[in-house]
Amino acid sequence: MTKKSGEISPRSVAPLNIDVAQAFRGAMRRLAATVTIVTARQGDEWFGMTMTAVTSLSMDPPTLLICVNRKTRLHAVLAAVEGASFCVNLLRPGHEEAASAFGGSVEPTARFGIGEWACEDGAPYLVDAQSNLFCDVTTAIAYGSHTIFIGAVRQVRLEGDVAPLIYGDGRYLPFSSDVELPH
Repeated sequence: MTKKSGEISPRSVAPLNIDVAQAFRGAMRRLAATVTIVTARQGDEWFGMTMTAVTSLSMDPPTLLICVNRKTRLHAVLAAVEGASFCVNLLRPGHEEAASAFGGSVEPTARFGIGEWACEDGAPYLVDAQSNLFCDVTTAIAYGSHTIFIGAVRQVRLEGDVAPLIYGDGRYLPFSSDVELPH
């Protein structure tokens, strides 16, 4: 039997005895993404966590979405106030220590001691991140264990060349700007 165009070969499909959640986890390890630290402020307290569940949603108006586990402190801050502010800090190679710290390897009170942080426009930001996107929550949609927060982008800071810190397969992956893109 010949394979038809677009048909999935049997070896690329998870065996039936593998739990769907386990197979899904394996599939997501293959989805590489830029590492970010999403931050917010409540009073004088700063909150943040490492995330790859961040994506652009619309260019008109400039909007992005973040997916935050409802058990986190950041979620409580974003859900507490209508129109809460947050900042998406897009990391670059060299920010692995900060990414790990905000991923849970360092106590929340000590995380902002790693890297140079400032606060502007309602949210803390990493000064040397390759980009900082300051947003206001416009919509929150609960789904499963997470809430999807949609944020209207109100300010953007850009720093240096495009050089994202990439995460995939449970580790940081090398990035090369030497790749030639087709014209």
